[in-house]
Amino acid sequence: MLAGNSAGTLARARRGREKGMPSQYRKDSRDDPYDASMRNLRKACARRKELGAYPRPFRSKEEQLMVRRLALWWWTCRDSSRPSARAWAKQLGVSHVWLLKLVRIFETDPGKVRRLQAYGDPTLEQLRRAKEYTQRMRERGQLRSPRRRVPPTIDPVMERLVRARFTQGWTRWRIVRELFLDLRTVKRILQEVTQNSGQKL
Repeated sequence: MLAGNSAGTLARARRGREKGMPSQYRKDSRDDPYDASMRNLRKACARRKELGAYPRPFRSKEEQLMVRRLALWWWTCRDSSRPSARAWAKQLGVSHVWLLKLVRIFETDPGKVRRLQAYGDPTLEQLRRAKEYTQRMRERGQLRSPRRRVPPTIDPVMERLVRARFTQGWTRWRIVRELFLDLRTVKRILQEVTQNSGQKL
C-alpha cells in the first residue's frame, strides 16, 4: 500500500513537471530522490575506483583465509570441550560477532564451506606464517592499524583522592557512587595499590 502511494506521488510529480508546474523537490535535486541518490553513488564509486582510494584491510588475504578456515573448523567441531565463540574469536584475533557472522555464512552457503574444506585441516604453522605476512604488510603501511581503545587521562587530584579513600577502607563500589566515577577508572587507579598490598579487586 505504501509503495503504491509513493509510486503514485512520483508519477504525479513527473506529470506536474511536464505541465510546467513548480517542482516539489529542491533546485539541487530536481530528479526523483532515489534516482538522484543512485546517480551520485555511481559517480562517487567511479571516482574512488579512479583514485584507487579503497580502505586498506586490517589483515592480509592469507590471514583472512586462515581465520575463515579456523572458524569453519570450530563450527564443524563436535567435541564436548569445544571453546566458546568468544574464546575462539579471541584466539583468532577477531570479534565474536564476526565469528558468528561467518557461521551464518557457512549455514547459508554450502559452496563456500566446500571450498574452504578443500584446503584441508588448518595448522598452527600456517596461521603463524599468515600472521607474519600480515605483520610485514603492516610495517610497510599496506594495512590499517588495529583499533585500540585509548583510556582517558585521569586527573592527578582525583587519583590521590581515590587512593586516600581506598586506604580509609572504602570499597570500590562506594568510591564509584560517592565520587561519581566509572568502575573501570577506579580499577585503573587502584591497580598499583592492590598489587603492592596483595589484595584482589
